[in-house]
Amino acid sequence: MSKFSTSITIPAAAMLIALLPSAADAATKTATFNVTATVVSDCTISADHLDFGNVGILTANVDADADIRVLCTSGTQYTVALDAGSGTGSTIQDRQMANGPNTLKYQMYRDVARVQVWGDNPGTDTEGGVGTGNQDVLKIYGRIPVQAPPAPGNYISTVTATITY
Repeated sequence: MSKFSTSITIPAAAMLIALLPSAADAATKTATFNVTATVVSDCTISADHLDFGNVGILTANVDADADIRVLCTSGTQYTVALDAGSGTGSTIQDRQMANGPNTLKYQMYRDVARVQVWGDNPGTDTEGGVGTGNQDVLKIYGRIPVQAPPAPGNYISTVTATITY
């Protein structure tokens, strides 16, 4: 045998393995931490176009409706207001669509009977509710009343719906 050669017997090898640390002897420590978030009152709003379609001589009211969709965090109180629109001379009580200098009267209501004008005065002529965490749909009931026929053309008014919460 060479002078550099070593031999280990099976009992000696078992003893060496026993001296090595095992997984069962490993130490562990733990730490805890918090996961946090603060949910704040929040809402989103979107609206469909109120489209009366093609109208001609206005000897009868022309009605149409559209939806406003509101999504608020649960328990959040909200109100939705509609401004007078962008038509020349438009006010809440006398809304106007415009085509250049020509105008076409219309109105938006909060009720299907078209009695309660939808405006921008909270607590008076707005709609509201309490968020549930699910989407709420508010209906806009529109009407073009009987009036002298305006000049042919495309009439438009851009209305801003504002949610306050």
